[in-house]
Amino acid sequence: MSRAASPARVGNLPGYQLESHMDRLRQLSPGRPAAMFLKALLLAAFALPALAADVVNIGVLAMRGPDKALSMWSATAAYLGQALPDQRFRIVPLGFDDVRLAVRQGRVDFVLSNSSYYVELESHYGVSAVATLKNRFDGGPGFSQFGGVIFTRADRGDIRAVGDLRSRVVAAVDASSFGGWLAGWREMKRLGVDPERDLRRLYFAHTHDAVVYAVRDGHADAGIVRTDTLERMAAEGRIKLSDYFVLNRQPAAEFPLLLSTALYPEWPLAKLRQVPDDLAVRVAIALMQMPADAPAARAAQITGWTLPLNYQPVHDALKELRIGPYEHLRRLTAAEVLAQYGQWLALAAMLSLAILATVVYVGRINRRLRQNQQQLEELNAGLETRVGERTAEVASLLEREHFLRGVVEMVADVNQILITAGSMEEMLKACCDRLVAHGDYRFAWVGLAVDGRQEVAARSYGAAEFIRSVALAGDHGPAVDAVAGNRTVVEADLAERAPDLAKAGGRGLIALPLREDAFSAPLGVLGVLTARQRGFDAEEVAMLEQLAGDIGFAIHAFGQRKETRRLQQERIHNYEETILSLVDMIEKRDTYTAGHTRRVAYYCEMIATRMGRSPEEIEKLKRAAILHDIGKIAIPDAVLLKPGKLTALEYDLIKQHAEEGYRTLTGIEMYRELAEIMRYHHERLDGSGYPHGLTDGQIPLLARIMAVADAFDAMTTNRIYKPRKEVPVALDELRQMAGEQFDAEVVEAACAVLGEVQPPSVSDQLPKTALERQRFAYFFDDQLTGVHNASYLQLMLRNGLPTRYGHAYAVLLRDFADLNDSAGWAAGNSALAGFAATLTEAYPEAVVFRVMGDDFVLLAGRPLDLDGTRLKAASPLAGTPVEVEVRQLDPHGSDREYLQELL
Repeated sequence: MSRAASPARVGNLPGYQLESHMDRLRQLSPGRPAAMFLKALLLAAFALPALAADVVNIGVLAMRGPDKALSMWSATAAYLGQALPDQRFRIVPLGFDDVRLAVRQGRVDFVLSNSSYYVELESHYGVSAVATLKNRFDGGPGFSQFGGVIFTRADRGDIRAVGDLRSRVVAAVDASSFGGWLAGWREMKRLGVDPERDLRRLYFAHTHDAVVYAVRDGHADAGIVRTDTLERMAAEGRIKLSDYFVLNRQPAAEFPLLLSTALYPEWPLAKLRQVPDDLAVRVAIALMQMPADAPAARAAQITGWTLPLNYQPVHDALKELRIGPYEHLRRLTAAEVLAQYGQWLALAAMLSLAILATVVYVGRINRRLRQNQQQLEELNAGLETRVGERTAEVASLLEREHFLRGVVEMVADVNQILITAGSMEEMLKACCDRLVAHGDYRFAWVGLAVDGRQEVAARSYGAAEFIRSVALAGDHGPAVDAVAGNRTVVEADLAERAPDLAKAGGRGLIALPLREDAFSAPLGVLGVLTARQRGFDAEEVAMLEQLAGDIGFAIHAFGQRKETRRLQQERIHNYEETILSLVDMIEKRDTYTAGHTRRVAYYCEMIATRMGRSPEEIEKLKRAAILHDIGKIAIPDAVLLKPGKLTALEYDLIKQHAEEGYRTLTGIEMYRELAEIMRYHHERLDGSGYPHGLTDGQIPLLARIMAVADAFDAMTTNRIYKPRKEVPVALDELRQMAGEQFDAEVVEAACAVLGEVQPPSVSDQLPKTALERQRFAYFFDDQLTGVHNASYLQLMLRNGLPTRYGHAYAVLLRDFADLNDSAGWAAGNSALAGFAATLTEAYPEAVVFRVMGDDFVLLAGRPLDLDGTRLKAASPLAGTPVEVEVRQLDPHGSDREYLQELL
């Protein structure tokens, strides 16, 4: 039975105009849809982990461009997919500027990059190498070392040594390219050439090929690329090796390529911290077993992989250059400053003396000039004042724009942390550190409620005054006020309330309650200290409140997940208690199918007893039946709780519950036998079932019994979108499908014992519990007015309107379009919502539906006194050109077709 779709409409706007308005809202409020999207994504992250696809992303540094990277490494991804059939691998080309961001955001699971990138990522993000590649050249066995090549054109007779590069233009690949810059930089410094001081210009071309072409075309006097670049480009017919001359060429008996520097270990493949060790081990084993002549090895121009090498030489190089993890070593000591800049300091001192003498001389002249300029200054004073005020105003606006842009970027980064963090502690610490990375914020902390007081759960780095102040946050101050009042508290006068913070540079303090949602009690508090002179402004507070809401939502989600794990560990020790708890979890989600699992277990027991199965088998079947729908935990509420016929995609999602239930239970030893039974309760003898399409002879007998019991309960139980079948009708349908979909012997036993059962029924279609009302609000409530929508009325009419609704009324708003045209759509929306509120308040016993955009239908169990004139006068429509017409209808007789026309 298909469900009729309502026209796309929000408020009283048609769909095409709604889309236009939504576009304008996105332009005016770009932050809110993003935040809403992030919340939805968080829900998916915690509620639907089982639906995520097993895709493993391998980030590859595209040193010769993304197309080349894909052509070289896509075969390796395919090779890994064949070696590990339960995973799918995808190559993600990364530019030099993208590698750190991709690792930090967790967009890749493995990363293949140059050795210096690996050392930096290992230090900052905890990546670890799993294998080192063996480069291929000229049919040899391969080698796992590389270096840099410093070269020029062969016809440049004026450049034959590294020292000849002084005052020259040199092209390199990228500031982060090890072979294409860092190895050559180290070698140049060893030979007495400081690139930062001695070169005329150094520029980065961003790919190795571009560096070679820059030297070839005369845009650079010399270039630096990694070893094998010249040879590979020559082999591809792009250049001729004879056109180039290698500076400082190094003899290497076992290294066949042109080389100007020391040798370093080749590129490693490294895993990120979140990647499970067992997956990393399987990937490493598969790579090391790759044959040298495999298509993947030939495409990547390698001969295979080996164990991770020692990358200490790379550490030594970066430490000598004082970059990457050793950038802090670039701070010079006084002795180094004197040794390096002594002659310049002496020259600066001499210039200072000369400038001082000049200043004295100019000062004397200025005194005479000021005597003559006094009158002119008085004339210009007013103009200068106005110009200064305007300049200050413009500067203030620019500063404010820059500041707010920084806050938006900070909020985006924190939301990314909320999505990717593996634990609540890691998430809170990372959020605090990112907050203080914003230039105006000095300190940030998160306090959580513990035993009735606030205790610091995470804090950023900061001065002792900040940390000492946070230690007292549980006893007094804005943090306590924010939690007690469940509101944002901004403290602008720190000099009086927190002199230590003011002395340390604090100018304002904000405390924001962390809540699961806007209506919940605070879980804790987020505190931020700013050094901005004007403190916190309104836009900034609004963005921080939105951020606090996201953090509170994430804390609640982590807490829920932690609590679920704790309950699972406790209940697993008691077999019967665990079974009942899991069943309760299912039925609390879907109250319309409450009792389904117990009824199926009861029917299974009756059928199996009739078939003469042993008591042990019957008990096992009952327990499996109670758990047979446990996989529905992984199904989204929007699909599982949908009160109507499912789409093809939604049905595909529902079908996953059998396999998901099997995966959930098979990992617990005491449930493995039960998991095997419930896994196949939707298989059919003719192969039309799921999840594996098994046929007769492949389906276990107990699963066949459960399939018949499950189908019988589904047929004989009411749904909001489908009335139940009578027991004889259901049994007849089972007989018709015997031997084709269901086991004939099982159907015969079911027909013998289920004829006298009394299935449950529901009296009407309306919600009764809070959960049902929330579900109805999601599917059947009108977004603008809050009353039921036309879809629900149509569903009630199609499935049979309950007889207790013997009175119906159509309330028609005539000429409502005139109100929209004269007052605008926003005013029309407000008037329509107000009129609906008037109806529900005046007739609380009636069920109210919005139909045809501007009209309403009321169903009631008794006659109602409805008068259009009084309704208009009592509603926001008073004084408007809209006329209210009321028609009394017979919902079970002649007016039924009229009701259908209103829909």
